Amino acid sequence: MKIICSICFLFASCFVLAQQKGVDKNFHVYLLIGQSNMAGRGQLDAVSKEVHPQVLMLDQGNNWVPATDPVHYDKPAAAGVGPGISFAREMLGNDKKTKIGLIPCALGGSPIKVWEPGAVYLKEFHPYDDAIRRARLAMQQGVLKGIIWHQGESDNDSARATVYLDKLTTLINRLRTDLQQPDLPFVAGEIGYFNKVNHINAIIHQLPQRVPTTAVVSARDLTDKGDRLHFDAPSARELGKRYAAAIQELQRRNASKAALLASGKKKQAKQPVVVLTFDDAEISHYTIVAPLLKKYNFDATFFVCEMPRKSPADSVHYMKWPQIAALHQMGFEIGNHTGHHKNMTKLSREEMQQEVNYIEYKCREYGIPKPISFAYPGNRADSLSQVVLQEMGYRFARAGGSSYYDPVQDGRLVIPSYTMGSSEKLGARTWSALKSLQPGQILIFTIHGVPDIAHPDYTTSVAAFTEHLHYMKQHGLKVIAVRDLGKYIPADQKENPVTKPLKNTYE
Repeated sequence: MKIICSICFLFASCFVLAQQKGVDKNFHVYLLIGQSNMAGRGQLDAVSKEVHPQVLMLDQGNNWVPATDPVHYDKPAAAGVGPGISFAREMLGNDKKTKIGLIPCALGGSPIKVWEPGAVYLKEFHPYDDAIRRARLAMQQGVLKGIIWHQGESDNDSARATVYLDKLTTLINRLRTDLQQPDLPFVAGEIGYFNKVNHINAIIHQLPQRVPTTAVVSARDLTDKGDRLHFDAPSARELGKRYAAAIQELQRRNASKAALLASGKKKQAKQPVVVLTFDDAEISHYTIVAPLLKKYNFDATFFVCEMPRKSPADSVHYMKWPQIAALHQMGFEIGNHTGHHKNMTKLSREEMQQEVNYIEYKCREYGIPKPISFAYPGNRADSLSQVVLQEMGYRFARAGGSSYYDPVQDGRLVIPSYTMGSSEKLGARTWSALKSLQPGQILIFTIHGVPDIAHPDYTTSVAAFTEHLHYMKQHGLKVIAVRDLGKYIPADQKENPVTKPLKNTYE
């Protein structure tokens, strides 16, 4: 009887939507695009036919009907369980007022090149044009709240992968323009790790740093249905839950940003802010940088480590711990850069903990407070390193990425930065970032030696560094340490959210 009542309620909901004119703000619709793993190829089972009174799908005839697997109709003989329904259920949670509408538009086997206006696939499908048409139709009755994308298997080779990110960036920007939602959340999914080769996942990880309000969900620990290509039903459903978590986080960030702007109490800086950070415990930080910072009354963070020496003579290029302690006594922040400049993405959990603990131990030995700020060696970060830092109590972690820091959009454990240097490329980039800095924006610099004798590729001359400091002072920029970023982060933002890593390397 309970099932019958639910089905009746569903059909009644569909009838009401069909008759309704105008947009129902409690009807949230989502566009599902990509290829077969979004369409669903998992084995149908008893769960496939279960209905939820608040979950609908737009069928092939553009009618809202109760959502059951298969949601997609691209290849009827192959269609099965996909991530759509579990995504919708997870989005609902305990919400009794909202309805979720799925707009299925994925096409099995479709490469990314056919996801553009006018493109034809298999002589009868128009992937992009059909998706836009159906999305606009759905938006006549509901509110488009996001897009979930799973595609890449058809582009999973070394040649096509090299242009994949550019094509995906173009697709997202075009979708947002055509649907008139510049901040529409977009979540992409990794392809299965069971594929024979995997060129796509490393590329797609760069998406959140390339395009705002995007995320990537992991396919780790998900299993195939025996063909080393398609997720089985349980994994497809788990993937849907991961999509939901990512969409909800992007929606939360959008809401937080909108609320701050609407209230007139934006908690970002009213004046442009620069954060100066110095890596590797170079001796010039003590002999040249600190006196200059004191002259200009600027704060800074020194991320220290014990750099591996190629020979004993190299020791002259680096500070000793009494000098590092002296920087602390001058009022500067001492941050953690691992014990021995290790690439965190190559370490096990235990090895990460050992490297981080080493600097904490040395700080205790020399009367320096336990660091709360961390910098990834080589700016190389991954999800596990963020988790470890969060567990060890770190509030901030600096990475690369060459973009301004947005406290609403960016995670605290992958804070982007620009690398300063005297080379033509680095010099032009950092000056452009500094001179383009606007009120409400935060620019973080990664700086090595001033000069850097041991690593000349990343050296900053004393003259260039002084010129930067003079510009900041002359233009009234606020110059702070990493530890002071907390005051610019909205109070309702999650503590230390773990996000996808930024572009790794100083470039």
